[in-house]
Amino acid sequence: MHFTKKVSLLAAGFATALAFTPEVGILSTGQAKAEFPTKPIRVFVGFKPGGRTDTVARLVAKYVKEKNLLPQPLVIVNKPGAAAANAARSVLGAKPDGHTILHWHHQMLITNAMSVNKIHPEQFTSIGYLGGGSPVWTVRKDAPFDNLKDLVAHLKSQPRSLVEAVGIGTIPHLVGVQLAAEAGFQTKYIGSGGGADRLAKLLGKNADIALFSAQGYLKFKPNGIKALVFFGPNRIKSIPDIPTAKELGYNVTWANPNWWLGPKNMDKEAKAKIASVLKQAIMSEELSTWFNNNSLDPYWTDGPAAMEDSLKVLANLKQVVSKHNIQKKKK
Repeated sequence: MHFTKKVSLLAAGFATALAFTPEVGILSTGQAKAEFPTKPIRVFVGFKPGGRTDTVARLVAKYVKEKNLLPQPLVIVNKPGAAAANAARSVLGAKPDGHTILHWHHQMLITNAMSVNKIHPEQFTSIGYLGGGSPVWTVRKDAPFDNLKDLVAHLKSQPRSLVEAVGIGTIPHLVGVQLAAEAGFQTKYIGSGGGADRLAKLLGKNADIALFSAQGYLKFKPNGIKALVFFGPNRIKSIPDIPTAKELGYNVTWANPNWWLGPKNMDKEAKAKIASVLKQAIMSEELSTWFNNNSLDPYWTDGPAAMEDSLKVLANLKQVVSKHNIQKKKK
């Protein structure tokens, strides 16, 4: 065989082998891997449309589309039920290619701590926190307490003399339990549902204390209530005069972040791209302004740090639930 022909055959053989060699990352078709995302990204939300979790998800989706941050849209999928576990299971069972993710918050930690369901943070890939919101403890405007110190002093001198409006195993309940344990007082409880019901019980003098989101407080404030303490990690612009529990010497915070999650072992490139886009969104003037205007705290926490924080919060919640023998009432 002619020497030139031999060289040509060898070169062709080498090229063929190279095309099938995984180490060089070249596909046999000669085409590079398609850039993520290749189709719409489904964002599962475990609640009905209109709440904070749903609203934030839709704001982010709108921003991503308007700024053309991804070649495919974020599509919000509302799947309420089972304390948001239905939506979570839809994501847990999805392919970890990044095209199915979850937008949830720390109610997941409460339901796990109380054994309402077995869903655990470590079953997911943590993408990151995109801001959060914290609640305030309130009393009626005509109550004889101008600050938390006055209320604590009253409850220490007259234990269980004031009534909290709570739903057992809810955020208002567990936040109040932690403050009571830190400050050394006791209250009584009256069962209550959402914010409107807590407000009705407070104004109707069936309850003396009620917890609301900061935004809910500003909405209900004209009805005749006042806030004594804020449970965020720091003060926020919309209620700058309300001190945090930590400022007052009580190690109690509830940040309730907007947590973005994916299936376990999620594709690393997809995770990195989604995280980058979410961070751009919350750092933008548009979303930061909206958060501040709605009494929320705009920030970004990356995936590993968010997971570490969540596991600490979960461990604390489990201690609270166990120590105070808190059990969710069965319906």
